[in-house]
Amino acid sequence: MEFMIQPEALRYFIELTRTLNMSRAAERLGVTQPTLSHSLRRLEESLGEDLFIRSQRGLRLTASGGHLLERAQDLQTCWDAITRSVREETGEVKGRVRVGCHTAVAQYTLPQFLPKLLKANPLLTVTLRHGLSRHMTEHVVSDELDLALAINPRPHPDLVIKELVRDRVTLWAAAICANPDVLIVEPDLAQSQDVLAKLRTNGIKYSRVIESSSLEVIAQLMNAGVGHAILPERVVQAFATVKVQALKETPVFQDRMCAVYKPEFRKTEKGKTLLLSLKAAFLTRTRGE
Repeated sequence: MEFMIQPEALRYFIELTRTLNMSRAAERLGVTQPTLSHSLRRLEESLGEDLFIRSQRGLRLTASGGHLLERAQDLQTCWDAITRSVREETGEVKGRVRVGCHTAVAQYTLPQFLPKLLKANPLLTVTLRHGLSRHMTEHVVSDELDLALAINPRPHPDLVIKELVRDRVTLWAAAICANPDVLIVEPDLAQSQDVLAKLRTNGIKYSRVIESSSLEVIAQLMNAGVGHAILPERVVQAFATVKVQALKETPVFQDRMCAVYKPEFRKTEKGKTLLLSLKAAFLTRTRGE
């Protein structure tokens, strides 16, 4: 059976030759280390050759790996040229755009630009995917998404990161709160962990804590007066059904909501149009706040 090297496997291999370190290459690629290891193992099995010598110090290219590298860079250049050619558009905004963001982020971002964007471009369609910001960024790196609306994304050599708006994460409560001793929080978020650490430093403690993986649920519970909540302000605004307020003299974490995409995306008509829509919706709105 003939084996065809997938562009993704080729890109992973080239990055490994640059870092000669599995964990560092995985971080730069925006993928997990098991994903990278699996890709390399499949490539070596298909070629019937070991491409690297593994040791505690890292990786070292074998002779076969060196031969593949000589051709891999040319193959990658050719593939990139083919991809750009296929994606080129005739000046008409059409086709599908794949956008990813956290479900809570979707609540206060998508309504700001999608209605006008789709009305002005009837041949354009949008596919949405939701998850943690870091996962959405990984999907842009692996070409599963065209653009991510990500909170506090990490720099990546293959990505363009444009800040759209800033937000603050702090403690919020409904005007009528039945349980001021209760804290509602998503404990896995870096923002929540930062605020929690500052609360402990300041000697502020809650006798009861409700943990939830959903910011939407946390906002609804806060609205109902269940307790105080650690939330981004824009999420609070998106879900507020009663009068709510930020608690005074409590820690604040500054969030950055960014558009994350590859440089070639903004060269397409649909990419330029989407990015202009985001700029108009958020930068203008931010100046007016």
